[in-house]
Parts: sequence; C-alpha cells; structure tokens
Amino acid sequence: MKKRLMGNKAVLGLLTILIAGMSVTKASEASDNPSTKKETARNYDEMVVIPAGKFIFGKPGATKEISLPAYSIDKYEVTNRQYAKFNLDHRYEPGKANFPVTMVSLMDANAHCEALDKRLPTEQEWEKAARGTDGRVYPWGNEFNKIACITSETATEGQPAAVGSCEKGNSPYGVMDMAGNVWEWTSSWDERYSILKGGSFFEDKDYATVFSSLLSIPDDAKDYVGFRCVKAGK
Repeated sequence: MKKRLMGNKAVLGLLTILIAGMSVTKASEASDNPSTKKETARNYDEMVVIPAGKFIFGKPGATKEISLPAYSIDKYEVTNRQYAKFNLDHRYEPGKANFPVTMVSLMDANAHCEALDKRLPTEQEWEKAARGTDGRVYPWGNEFNKIACITSETATEGQPAAVGSCEKGNSPYGVMDMAGNVWEWTSSWDERYSILKGGSFFEDKDYATVFSSLLSIPDDAKDYVGFRCVKAGK
C-alpha cells in the first residue's frame, strides 16, 4: 500500500513538471510572436486628442482655413465586439470581432456613441483628424499608397479588414483607417442627406482621399458603412 502511494506521487510529480513545461513553452511562443504582442497591446477603445487650431478643409481648388476647438476621436473604427456590448442582438462571424461594424444606420451609430457619452464627428472634425493641418490628400501624404489602406485596389476578398491593419496609413495624429476600409457616418448634412467620409474597400483610391464624401439617407445601412465617435475636449 505504501509503495503504491509512492508510485502515484511520482506520476503526479512528473505530470506537474510536464504541464509546467508546456505552460512555459506557450508563454515563450506568445512573447516571441510579434502579432500576439500587437494584439495584446492594442486598445480598441483608445481615443486620440486633436488639438485646437486651424487646418485646411475641403477639396483642392475650393479649400478654406477652419479653426476648431480641441476634441478627442476614436483611434479605430468601432468594431463588432464593441458594438455588441451595447447592442445585444448584434451578431457577427467568428474571427471578425475586431472588424469594423457595418450595416448600421445613422440612428444606430448615434445611439452607440451616446451610450458612451460621445457623439458622431462633424465633417470638419473628421477631416482634420484625417489630414492634419497641411492640406494633404491622404492621411499619410499626397500620393496613393496601396499598402496604407483597404480600397478596391487591395481588398481582394471584397470585404473590410480588421481595424488598424494598415499601420502605414495612420493620420498625422495617429488615427487609423481614415482612408478606405469602410465609409464613416458623420453628424453633418447636405440638405436632406447625411455626409459620410473616408471611402471603403468597395471603392477605389479616388474615394479614399480625405476630402471625398458620400451622401446617404440617414436610415440606410450598408456592408461598407461604419463609424467612429468623438467627444469634446481632451
């Protein structure tokens, strides 16, 4: 009886060592994997402060200088996972938790922002966050760069990518996905139409410029339309 207990202890001890070894190996693999590091470090709720001041607004040939007070804007487009926290009936495909939420109307987007004590950006706020103060054409500069955004030139699967996928496409303030991926609702209007900004995976580079816009009826919902939120101040 005593020998049997000793044998069981030996087996348990060996199992403990093996399990501990496997845990250390997995931890080591995770720490050595750059994509795992980035995913762990990324904060999808992060906001970026846009300082008060002037910037160049509008299309080439019709630009004007506008001054805005300071505000904060979501660094990333609102994701499926974020949207589902406040919209319990929202469903999305496995593996797409961090893809931009789509098929949301202007009212849906407004309601989500308000639940977080935020709001949708105006067209001017959106554009300043995307282009900075120097009147550039794209968030990263004046020349199109297909690896800096998700447009019809690069969206081979005909769908958006996970938010923050194109690190070379960040704006002068560090805001992501402001060219391509999905169009974004704003709180601005052109007569009875709501103004959207940013282009999408569905359109080409000409629609991904910071001054491009899309007009839509407010209750429309498309698979190429999403949003991000802002709040006043820093």
